[in-house]
Amino acid sequence: MSKKKTRKEKQRTPNIPPLTMLRPRLDAVFGREGWAEQGPDALWAELDGAFAGLKVHEALPVLLRAHEKAPGPVRQRLDEVVPAWLAARGYRDILFALLERGAIYEEGRPTARAWLERAGVARGALEEAESDREPFFRAFAYDNVFQGTVQVYWYVDRRRLRVRGLSFLIDHNPPWEGAVKDIAVLPARAPEDAIDSFVKGYLPLEEVEAARAKHTILTALQANREQGIRLPRDLIAARDLFLEHVLTLPDAEGTPRFTAADFDELARTGRPAEALVLEERLHGGRTRLPDGSEITILEVDPDELDWGAFRLLDEENEDE
Repeated sequence: MSKKKTRKEKQRTPNIPPLTMLRPRLDAVFGREGWAEQGPDALWAELDGAFAGLKVHEALPVLLRAHEKAPGPVRQRLDEVVPAWLAARGYRDILFALLERGAIYEEGRPTARAWLERAGVARGALEEAESDREPFFRAFAYDNVFQGTVQVYWYVDRRRLRVRGLSFLIDHNPPWEGAVKDIAVLPARAPEDAIDSFVKGYLPLEEVEAARAKHTILTALQANREQGIRLPRDLIAARDLFLEHVLTLPDAEGTPRFTAADFDELARTGRPAEALVLEERLHGGRTRLPDGSEITILEVDPDELDWGAFRLLDEENEDE
């Protein structure tokens, strides 16, 4: 009877990983009255006790979070004693490696840098570790005599675990003449998932260099300007993404000059791209034959059109 009871009691004992208990332990320690008034030796001993049996690379980010939420005097005291403790215990290089590979959460990085610099890490090394790696991931393109597509992907996190993208549809038919007709903002996915979802299985997209992707996109935007076609609404809404992840790509030879001011001008001038798309659906799209002549192709029955959307675009034009 006694043995069974003991066995049941043991089964009820929760198996909590030690790392899970580190944060509440540090919060309790840092919240204790008079903790910050102790000497360095006592504080080092408490930190040693908290880290005992833990993997240092897992515990250091927890210490940074506890520091962030600690009372002001405690944070100041930690800033005084932790750098020397890191150096003495051999943890300085571990924290530097975490910082370098982006494993420190964003709000904790300034504190980690300050601790490392006070622990003897050169400022130049810290700046190099903190310099953002190129966010560009990959680019893909497809083109024929009628339409083209360009996709640009970039990493969205320092650990480079997820990517996001912009996909540009370019129409070579009249009245577009190579302008950007539409775009799509591709949601964040794991890199391999993004490729499987948005690249494979559709058009025969081929991978291209970043400079070529930029050249193709800016050439198309130049056509928007020349044809008097306003940027698509979705591209206007994605202005910040475009400026940060497309316009900053390296130039190829002959890449057209294009600035944020040019973007803003095209966002407010010219005929709406959406109006042209609706007109194509209503009256048929024009395409150019090899001999240079044009024919009109009506893709859908007019009874299937969204007339409300067409009226909305007409109202927008009347307001201008």
